[in-house]
Amino acid sequence: MLKHISIKNLALIANAEISFSDGFWAITGETGAGKSVFLSALKLLCGAKAAAGQVRNGEEKAVIIGNFEIKNLTDAKEFLESREIDFEDNELEIQREILSNGKSKARINGVMASQGDLQELGEMLVQLHGQSEQTLLKDVKAQQKLIDAYCGNEELLQKCRELFEEWSTVNKKIEECKQNAEAIAQQKEFLEFQLNELKNANLRLNEEEECERIVQESAGGEFKRKMANECLELLIGETGVLKLIGELVSRLQKLESKCSDAPKSETAADTEDYFNNLVLELKKLGKQEVYSPEQIEKANARIALIQKLKRKYKADLNSLIELREKRKQELESLENSDSDIEELQKKANKIRLELEKVSAELSKKRRAGAKKLDSEVENTLHILSMPTAVFSTRWTSAENLTAGGAEQGEFWIAPNKGEGEKPLKQSASGGELSRVLLSFKRVIAERDKVPILVFDEVDSGISGEVAHKVGECLQELGKYHQVLTITHLHQVAALANGQFCVKKIEDKNRTYTTVEPLGKEERVSEIARMLGDNKSPTVLAHAAELLSI
Repeated sequence: MLKHISIKNLALIANAEISFSDGFWAITGETGAGKSVFLSALKLLCGAKAAAGQVRNGEEKAVIIGNFEIKNLTDAKEFLESREIDFEDNELEIQREILSNGKSKARINGVMASQGDLQELGEMLVQLHGQSEQTLLKDVKAQQKLIDAYCGNEELLQKCRELFEEWSTVNKKIEECKQNAEAIAQQKEFLEFQLNELKNANLRLNEEEECERIVQESAGGEFKRKMANECLELLIGETGVLKLIGELVSRLQKLESKCSDAPKSETAADTEDYFNNLVLELKKLGKQEVYSPEQIEKANARIALIQKLKRKYKADLNSLIELREKRKQELESLENSDSDIEELQKKANKIRLELEKVSAELSKKRRAGAKKLDSEVENTLHILSMPTAVFSTRWTSAENLTAGGAEQGEFWIAPNKGEGEKPLKQSASGGELSRVLLSFKRVIAERDKVPILVFDEVDSGISGEVAHKVGECLQELGKYHQVLTITHLHQVAALANGQFCVKKIEDKNRTYTTVEPLGKEERVSEIARMLGDNKSPTVLAHAAELLSI
């Protein structure tokens, strides 16, 4: 619940400190006094967009601080833990600052927070009900959400959404497969021609470089062999250099053995070794691979084919091989597309059967729950001075399965006896919508997890005995929620557990709005004012009597 709210420099409020307890609270005051400022402050704490115009004229910033008790709010505690925000004794403090330039800052238990965080947390703490929420009742989708909330359909709806999403995904794949198969089928002849041409070419990686090497080596091979053999003839022929050097080394050795001053034979022997090594290299060179004319012709033909295909497809050899494999896969996928689509269709049918099963279970639960909801809402409308009102839910089967099930529920109402039922979105007046909204809140009070309900003039368009019944309904809601109601009706305010009065005063050429808690005597005076005359003893006595009820 909201325990305390502090408002500084927000619109006409310079400084307000308001403390609450549980139950039903009325916020009253003359028209234009600034009751909506309190509502604005609460909205800002719940993540509403801030504006520079909200800051009191002449001030640098507005500051709103709200203190909440979250003892039984598991989702709020999980939210704080997920953001690593500490909390003690089940206390929560939200602070919002709005600067005069329109920028704002937010803190949750002292930790900086985004506007999105405030909105997410605010939805767990407060429900705001005003003219917009009454209008929302006319939205058929919102009506179905109310039915599902009453029936406790969260798990079934989640399962239905998941199955529908899975079913949609498979159907999308089926459509994609069909489109791809159709596109490939239209080009089948062209694809087959390309595949056959590239397949018959029998291209291999690095083949072009291999063929070019064969051609290049064959062109210089004969010259190498001829020159190698001529060099060998000079080295090892009958009158070759090696034979002469051998004889020279032999004679130098003989001379060296007889004459101490003879030239050394070592240099000549080294030269002989050099020429022997040269012979080995020349023999090796002369034995290098020799390509036949057929091999050379084949290599040239392969080079010509590869060059032709490269020009035709504007691609290098590697890309040509990749294109061949791609065309092969495309044609294989066309051959397999029927079986693939068949398998996907089996999967889609299986999911659809499960979706139909869950949708049927959801429909059964909805229709059974809606009958009970209709009865309870209708009974509450009778209590709220619509004694002959008839309320019902009518169902329209959806043309196709949806993420929300197989039908759409819509509220119908006959506010008065003798009138035929019409859709709620067409027939209800503002006052009637107020009572329908209160009826729903009363019916689902025990199921509704949000602890704070705020009603902004939800009693507009009604008076007299109806107003008293509305007050009783709000009083009943106060047993399950903390209820804050902005009202102009004395019948509603008199039934509240506590009351605040919003007043506008002028002081030293400035206008201020104050928010003051009312004691018993002050409540008597305020109720008398709402009755029309807080100076009349008779009216004051009547006000006192109302508060004693």
